[in-house]
Amino acid sequence: MRSNRCSVIPERWWAVALVLLAIRPAQIHSQELAIHDGDHVVFYGDSITAQRLYTRFVEDFFLTHCPQMHVESWNAGIPGDTVYGGYTGDMPSRLKRDVIPHHPTVITAMLGMNDGYYMPFNPKYLEIYKDGFRKLLEGLQSAAPAARITLISPTPYDEVTHGTEFATYNEVVSHHAAFVKDLASTSHLGFSDFNQVETDLLRAGTQKDPSLAALLVTDRIHPAEASHWVMAATLARSWGLSPIVSRVRLDATTGTTVSAENTAVSHLTFSDGKLRWTQVDKSLPLPLPLDDEMIKFVLSISDLAAMDRQLLVVHGLPAIRYSLGIDGHPIASFTPEQLSSGVNLALYATPMQDQAMGVDGIELKRTRLDEARFLLAIEDPKASNSADAITALEAKETMLEVEQCKAAQPKPHEFELSPE
Repeated sequence: MRSNRCSVIPERWWAVALVLLAIRPAQIHSQELAIHDGDHVVFYGDSITAQRLYTRFVEDFFLTHCPQMHVESWNAGIPGDTVYGGYTGDMPSRLKRDVIPHHPTVITAMLGMNDGYYMPFNPKYLEIYKDGFRKLLEGLQSAAPAARITLISPTPYDEVTHGTEFATYNEVVSHHAAFVKDLASTSHLGFSDFNQVETDLLRAGTQKDPSLAALLVTDRIHPAEASHWVMAATLARSWGLSPIVSRVRLDATTGTTVSAENTAVSHLTFSDGKLRWTQVDKSLPLPLPLDDEMIKFVLSISDLAAMDRQLLVVHGLPAIRYSLGIDGHPIASFTPEQLSSGVNLALYATPMQDQAMGVDGIELKRTRLDEARFLLAIEDPKASNSADAITALEAKETMLEVEQCKAAQPKPHEFELSPE
């Protein structure tokens, strides 16, 4: 079991996500939040889901951007799976074992990488895939009639950044992705287009730096960790999660807070050329490892940062340049023009970002426990003493849930802008 289990009063979160300052243009629209407090989410899929990366990062979205919500989730990804099932059981068996016991209110389904059998495109196998996906959808709806289902298009087989072992196989996967998109539309289900965003990522990466682009999907099938962040952001966006961690607008000339969104600003003063204030955000930035070269690369070729906005805007600063400090730690140096336009603090190493990294560190431990449970309970259910081991794993996860809940709660921080 995976959950964000916080025993605090749930808050109402925005239903409008304003995607600002994206690297590429993003549509701004009103959208209802598709995930509710108390939801049970099951991620159903193959080895790409079983990597436990985009699923972990989606959970990080809730833990950091919505720390007052309680959302439980389970990873039901099985390596090698097709719409008909795989080595741990056929589709009906999978649903009975991996879906129904969790009483899901939300289900995602991403399958299609293995369903072409790594052969050139054959219309016969496409029809088999279509028929199998329809039966999977019927099975999911029968297993959880009230669940809200989001279909996810399969990620591309990478023939963009390097040579291919199975020539033209991405054509097969593209047909699968197109069908899933159409099925979601005709069935009036949620849809998240992993295929398109990952294809765009590979193409943009190849244009910018072919050597780094080749690391986005190193084995052509399984996206690397940095790529999974883009997938997680795509799913979070399709669910209507707000990208706003906080948004503060200050006026140094009057010493006033012009606006504060998803945060509280107090003790604002402007004296001796220094602007000081206390800020308590209601959310945390994403735990992006900002010193990682692949994360830097992905941020430069995608709109990932558009889903992580911790904005600081300051008008009326007279000096040439200012140093920003938070809790006595130097963060960065900005010109008044930069501050007046707005800086995204989510892209800097701040105490808030450090806190978010700690939350993800606990999430990584829980992910490893979840994988160990899979190995014991599903992949090799006949292992000796597996029941005792599973009980121990569940007890450890319960302890981590409590620890993680506390770690995810935002804290007050002291800000200071000083002239250089």
